[in-house]
Amino acid sequence: MGKYLLSFFLILLSFDSINTYLLPPLFRKFNVEIVNQLEYHKKLRVHCRSKTHDFPITYLNIGETFQFGFIIYPKTQYWCNLWQGPNYKHHVVFDAFLPDKDFIDGTCTGMDPNVCRWTAKEEGVYVRNKQFKGEYFMYTWDAPSNLEPDSPVGAPSDSD
Repeated sequence: MGKYLLSFFLILLSFDSINTYLLPPLFRKFNVEIVNQLEYHKKLRVHCRSKTHDFPITYLNIGETFQFGFIIYPKTQYWCNLWQGPNYKHHVVFDAFLPDKDFIDGTCTGMDPNVCRWTAKEEGVYVRNKQFKGEYFMYTWDAPSNLEPDSPVGAPSDSD
């Protein structure tokens, strides 16, 4: 009985090691942070959501952070819309989290410290990344448009 139990334990340990290198760390806690580092006292309007959760719209002053945590499931995906104040015409939408090992380890900082930190600056949106030992430029702000901040992305405004 002891041999079978030891064999079973070694197989489980091997499978866990393979999962660590190939698969995302399922069923573990992860965090997303959005930071406002815009200039000229501009506020940042933040709206993040998933298929199952819609966070309330939040306004961040310079230096403030919006953060949320969740458990990683196979289909966990969060995307965020950011608008740059004061008129909120400059906009960007991006995937803030994907349950993909390449995204977690390559785009974000991996499971240590288990956070994907996105920073809004004048040039665009940066992500903190271990590989580049700092922030990495990811997205530029869209040109000003007539998209109203309360409208879903891609929906025309009333002025059209």
